Amino acid sequence: LAWAMRSWEWLHGSGMIGQDGLVNDGLTRECANNGGTTWTYNQGVILGGLAALHEITGDPAYVRQGEVIADATLSGLTGQSGILAEPCEGAGCNGDQTQFKGIFARSLHEFYARSGKPGYRAFLLANADSVWDNARNAADQFGLRWAGPFDQADASRQSSALEVLTAAVGLTVS
Repeated sequence: LAWAMRSWEWLHGSGMIGQDGLVNDGLTRECANNGGTTWTYNQGVILGGLAALHEITGDPAYVRQGEVIADATLSGLTGQSGILAEPCEGAGCNGDQTQFKGIFARSLHEFYARSGKPGYRAFLLANADSVWDNARNAADQFGLRWAGPFDQADASRQSSALEVLTAAVGLTVS
């Protein structure tokens, strides 16, 4: 716990969380925000950590900071239809990047259990519906672009889409 709290204090003070609330992909040599890409997974990893810190400590400050990041992601890393989109989708994502949205969806689901903000539930359900309706082929394989159209199937795309579908099932069963 002490290491986790020190790590959060460092990250929070590092400048990697930009003024827009998004976590970017690194720091400069001078330890300033490098203005790099704001991948969905960066947001998700931090949300998962903040959810865990809140669960362990009960400190609502972790939820408040997580809501800043989650809200920024829902407004800044989505397409016109409000569906999560990775910055590389237009140019082509590599095998790691095709997994990033699933990491975010899993972490947002965990964070929602602490926050309870209705918009997070609605977002996960809308993304799961869009994956099912727009990013699936006739063989029930899932693609990268959750808003559609289906592009291609591989293990990374499939597991990423399954994360948001699993989160949606968890929201409708509980």
